[in-house]
Parts: sequence; structure tokens; C-alpha cells
Amino acid sequence: MSDIDAQEQQHMNVADQGQTKPTDGTDQRSDQEKETDRKLAERLSHIIEDANQKCLPLCNQIRKHIEQMESQKEEDRDENELVKAVKPLLQQAEKILNETNGAIRGADPDNRLSNQAKRNMQDHKATPDEQRLAEALKVMVQEVGGTIEWAKDKLDSFPKAKRDLGPLLDAMGQPLTQIIGGVGLLLTGVLNLVGKLLSGLGLDGLLKGIVTATGLDKIYKGLGLGNMLKMG
Repeated sequence: MSDIDAQEQQHMNVADQGQTKPTDGTDQRSDQEKETDRKLAERLSHIIEDANQKCLPLCNQIRKHIEQMESQKEEDRDENELVKAVKPLLQQAEKILNETNGAIRGADPDNRLSNQAKRNMQDHKATPDEQRLAEALKVMVQEVGGTIEWAKDKLDSFPKAKRDLGPLLDAMGQPLTQIIGGVGLLLTGVLNLVGKLLSGLGLDGLLKGIVTATGLDKIYKGLGLGNMLKMG
């Protein structure tokens, strides 16, 4: 805990210094730090984009099966068939997301999570790599997170299918939450970009729910950085 206290004091010192001079958005990171963050953002972008490429077709199929069920006459609906069609899709998506979460954790071999979180809060113009990562995360939250919430809502009309598929939707949401949390600790500024992108679509509530679920908001407050997540 003493390390966190020291980091908080360091952040306060930086903040105090910033009050004595005009805020011009100057990037205070060293060239080495910038390059390290650039490479990390690039690596994470590849990981998230690869996951999106695999998951989005599955999400589309999940939506398609549920919509087909909705379009049928009530007497023709077979909820067991819906479960049979959707269950393997959810399991496959969960597997991909779990692998993605593991890859993100593996992208932090030096345990930068805690000791770098504060530095990455420093105000600087988003780099192209950070913008790319934010866009990839936006797609993941919008499409994967959006499909999970959409499916849960639709399944309220199909109680039998909901009993079997509801827990799988919850299970699929867990690694998604962990993915956002992992990136949020490595490159926090990226979450602010994602929040702005989703806010423009009226979907920032999805990200806020994930941030709360991961406890990121509490972690930031513990570091004296509670005002960093300005989403919506």
C-alpha cells in the first residue's frame, strides 16, 4: 500500500505543478515511455481486433436465431431448438473472449498494471495507436456487450430458453468485463476515448456498467484519480 501512497503523492505533485503553469496538453512522458505505450497499444489492438473478427459473426448468428424465433407464430415456436442453435455459439464466443483476456494479461509481463496506471492518466493527445485500440474496444463493447444485453432482453419472452441460455450469456459477459478492465489499467486514457465514441452512439451506459463491474472506478479513486473516467 505504501507504493500506492507514494504514487498518489507523486500524482498530486504533478497536479500541483500543472496548476502553476498553463495547461497546454503537453505530453510529459519520456520518449522511451511513449514508445513503450505505443507498442503496448499496438499489441492490444491486434488482440482485440482478432477477437472482434471471430466474435462478431457469432453475435450476428445469435441475433439471427432469436429474431427467427420471434418472427414465428407462438404455436410454432420450439424453445429447445433455439437453445440447441444458440448454446454452442455462446460457448464458442465465451472461449474466444477468455483466450483474449488471457492474451491481454500476457501483454503485461512486467506487471505494469499498478505502477503504470497513474502515469497513463497524464493528459496527452491520443496517439494513432491509442485511437485504433479505442475503436476496437468500442466495437467489442457495442457488438458483443450489446448482443449480450439484447439477447437477455429478448429471452424474457422465452422462459424455457432463458433458463438454459441466461447463465451462458452471463458467462460470456465475464471475460468481456475483464478485457475492458485489463486494458483500462494498462492504458487508462483509452477508456476515455471509448467512452466518447460510445457516448456518440448513446451506448456509453454499457461501458459504465462494465467499469463499475470491474471495480475500476474504485481503483481509480483509491489512487486519487476518481475524476479520470469522464464518460457520457
